[in-house]
Amino acid sequence: TAGAGRGLMTQKAVADAAERLAAPSAVVSSVLELLDGSAPVRAIAQRVAQSPETAAHVLRLANSALFGEPVDSLDRAIVRIGDRSLRGLLLAASTYRLLEGELPIYAAPKLALFRHSNEVANMAQVIATRLSAPHAPHAFLAGLLHDLGKAILADVARSRPDLPVVTCIAEERLLFGTDHARVGSWVAKRWSLPEDMCVAMECHHADTPPDSVVARSVWLADLLVRAQQGEAESIHRLPGAAAACGLENDALESLLTANTTADGEEPQRPSGLTDRELQVLRLLATGAAAKQVAHQLGCSVSTIHNHLHHVYRKLNVTGQAQALLLAREMGWV
Repeated sequence: TAGAGRGLMTQKAVADAAERLAAPSAVVSSVLELLDGSAPVRAIAQRVAQSPETAAHVLRLANSALFGEPVDSLDRAIVRIGDRSLRGLLLAASTYRLLEGELPIYAAPKLALFRHSNEVANMAQVIATRLSAPHAPHAFLAGLLHDLGKAILADVARSRPDLPVVTCIAEERLLFGTDHARVGSWVAKRWSLPEDMCVAMECHHADTPPDSVVARSVWLADLLVRAQQGEAESIHRLPGAAAACGLENDALESLLTANTTADGEEPQRPSGLTDRELQVLRLLATGAAAKQVAHQLGCSVSTIHNHLHHVYRKLNVTGQAQALLLAREMGWV
């Protein structure tokens, strides 16, 4: 994680935080071991199924518009997306908990980084489909992971509430002796992710587009999403950046107006949930507590908890965190 300058925070603190925070979950670690050992698909599927939210990630990618007919089993989903994509997907899923929190050092509220990562991932998938369709799944996964380093640097900075808000990579390097792109790439290499995904994470703020399709797609997607959010510098750079990636003006306009949900379709409604159960789930997804939801819907807190118990049973999850993660991943909230 070496960077320009020593920084106010030690690079060892950054490296220690990266090791600690980006460690895969027990389920993900065991699946990665099975992949490294060339285990049978059924054994891998059985291990993935131990984590409902991880299984949901796998099924969603396998059933996206990137592939053909839908699949209804983890075995078939794993075969369809392949070892390379599965490895990246599992590691992306295991880091979502890092992306959901508030990042005071970046003045980013809760879920801001999570939303940005998903927007970049979906846009990178669309761009890669235009440039070279077989690379689209990998561009999507690299997009999910591209800002992982921010969550790690933000955790390091929590011990120093006196630090100023960071607004650019240059300021990151002054404070930490490195930047979030380098930290993210370092983690990706520790995970043995494919080289083009590592490059995508390290070079998404480069002045010029990287060479590989995956890295180039993430680079342009990040710039495009920031331009859509009104960032002046990104708006200014976007036409030239798109041209450098081989996209004409009409293609750029299409990207700016495209529906970039992960599967290219409108968000789906979960089968089996009642209107009120879905309403409760969506209100909780905004960050409201059960008491606030009850007040808004004009009912008791116990009624909200009853609705949630039905939701957990129908979605086959063990609690609110898993239910909300699954709902976000499936596009229900």
